[in-house]
Amino acid sequence: MQFSAAAPGWARRWLTWGVASAALLSVCSSQANEAGNLLGRMAESAREQSYQGDFVYERSGSFSTHRVWRQAEGEVVERLLRTDGILQEWVRRDGQLQCTSVPNAAIGWPANTLIGAKSSALDQWYSLQVLGVSRVANRAVTVVAVKPRDAFRYAYELYLDIDSGLLLQSLMINGQGALLERFQFTTVDLGPVATERLGATASCLAVSAEASEAVTDDRWLPAWLPPGFSPVRREMRQLHGDDNATLTQVFTDGLSRFTVFVEPLAENQTADDLRAQLGPTVAISRRLQRPDGRYLATVVGEVPPLAAERVAASFSMDFDPDAVIETAP
Repeated sequence: MQFSAAAPGWARRWLTWGVASAALLSVCSSQANEAGNLLGRMAESAREQSYQGDFVYERSGSFSTHRVWRQAEGEVVERLLRTDGILQEWVRRDGQLQCTSVPNAAIGWPANTLIGAKSSALDQWYSLQVLGVSRVANRAVTVVAVKPRDAFRYAYELYLDIDSGLLLQSLMINGQGALLERFQFTTVDLGPVATERLGATASCLAVSAEASEAVTDDRWLPAWLPPGFSPVRREMRQLHGDDNATLTQVFTDGLSRFTVFVEPLAENQTADDLRAQLGPTVAISRRLQRPDGRYLATVVGEVPPLAAERVAASFSMDFDPDAVIETAP
């Protein structure tokens, strides 16, 4: 179709708008593809890269500093040491905790394992955009914005090392634009780690293995999950000295994740419904009455309270998936 110089103004504007829109769509698509490739490289680096370094972690205005050593040769051995405040140390091997100096403390492992096996499908649930380049820990990085397409997950800014793809900084941001969590390397050295650096100190106490078995039936799957989330691990865990096993289920969309715990309650055991949040981590507990007894279902993870509330509520026998669940602001 051609327009002469004498064509009406609306026709020329329509043509100009159409060309500009096509160019914009092409740029957006190209940026999304580039961002997706960068996240795929990040996932590969998270699995295969050995490194050591120092990082800071911020949540709800509270800061902590840490040193981490990670050796990925055959098996993956990681050691984490908190370098401020009370001594805290952890060592894990192939993802399993081997020892800890503080059994009840949250583990602030680096966020470089965010991207999972489902990274190729992230653009269904997030819009991806390359923002430009910057520097973190004196290394050049590419900055990628990851923005949710719904209200059931948070936004991220990811700072990826240009040379290796390793995640050197991440920001987690809620729907109001407030910073929920910051993880940032201040120094990092890529490459093999000396074996002696991976050994724990005397204060790191061995963790007794829990009896566990895989779960394959769907009886305790939530009746509702945020779009894109699926289980990556389901198992029954039994602590030593405890006759009751707890069902543990981990769900992810490839970036965000949450864990669901379902535990039986004894006849004389009391439990309250719970709703708590610290930074990006939300915890929602609901008591359940089933024909075979009483249970407590708890959802813990880095997802908005709305999502956790709906997952927890979906265990109720009278759950309506179309109902709107009111949450506190």
